[in-house]
Amino acid sequence: MSAVDGLAVVIFLGLAAYTVLGGADFGAGLWDLSRSRAQRDLVVRAMGPVWEANHVWLIFVVITLFTGFPGAFGVLSRALVAPVSVALLGIVLRGAAFVFRQYGAPDGGAPVRGTALWGRVFAISSLVTPFAFGAAAGALATGTLHPDGSAGLWRPYLAPLPLLAGALAVTCCAYLAAVYLSRDAERMGSAGLVERFRRRALATGVLAGGLALAALPLLPPELGGQLLGVGLPAMLASAVSGVLGLVLLWHRRHALARVAAAGAPVGLLAGWALGLYPWVLPGRVLLTESAAPPVIAGPVLIVLLAGLAIVAPCYVFMLRTLRTQPDQPD
Repeated sequence: MSAVDGLAVVIFLGLAAYTVLGGADFGAGLWDLSRSRAQRDLVVRAMGPVWEANHVWLIFVVITLFTGFPGAFGVLSRALVAPVSVALLGIVLRGAAFVFRQYGAPDGGAPVRGTALWGRVFAISSLVTPFAFGAAAGALATGTLHPDGSAGLWRPYLAPLPLLAGALAVTCCAYLAAVYLSRDAERMGSAGLVERFRRRALATGVLAGGLALAALPLLPPELGGQLLGVGLPAMLASAVSGVLGLVLLWHRRHALARVAAAGAPVGLLAGWALGLYPWVLPGRVLLTESAAPPVIAGPVLIVLLAGLAIVAPCYVFMLRTLRTQPDQPD
């Protein structure tokens, strides 16, 4: 494996981590749009300590992309300017709204005027951001984007496949969050919330599987052939993980369901990446042609792996410290 291939693997690992961890946080933001105070409190309790930390994986991907594949970074920045701008705006609004909403609703005190509005901004931003990322992935798969962005600012993303991919991304986030929150509610001893999120996880899991199947006929023939070839193991792993997660949820094995649930979107992501490889823009820009020269790619890979070896254990330690707290039933 060359240094360039290693950098591509690092980018995939970062995207996979952001899909699962960041995706669950986006989904939690969607479930925050509720009149149930207990449900909103559970969302805050589950994601409050670590919600911003999950963006470290997105930063990791961006750094690897523009240092290891500067040509691809430039091409994607021009071709995906519309959905990426929407996603970044959503991330900023989501973070600001979460903070303002929390400071506007002090414990034991009356909510400050406007707190409910910030809560809605938080929830809507949590929907818009994954939709924009999903639409960008779908537009890449169509092969209609141009390196100079001449395909149009919005037109490529209004096609059936990008719209369906955006809806699939939102549904996967909602599914992951519902699975994780059902386990958090179980640890708290709140039987009502456990059942509520269990039902939502089952519903969104089935819906996500249906949307993934509906996207298959919309794929370009070249990408479809790649998915049935080199990408087939990843797609099968996604399907098996999705079904296993639903079975575990049905039998109320919430802790194990969290592990299985993560495999479904990661498998889809792997199939999408293998289907596109070795292209940045299918039929137009190759990944290898946009890579940094070996004299740069090698040292960059070493630095990134060293950074990952430091960041990943620290992240796990943070999760165990901040989220593995003893809970008492209400």
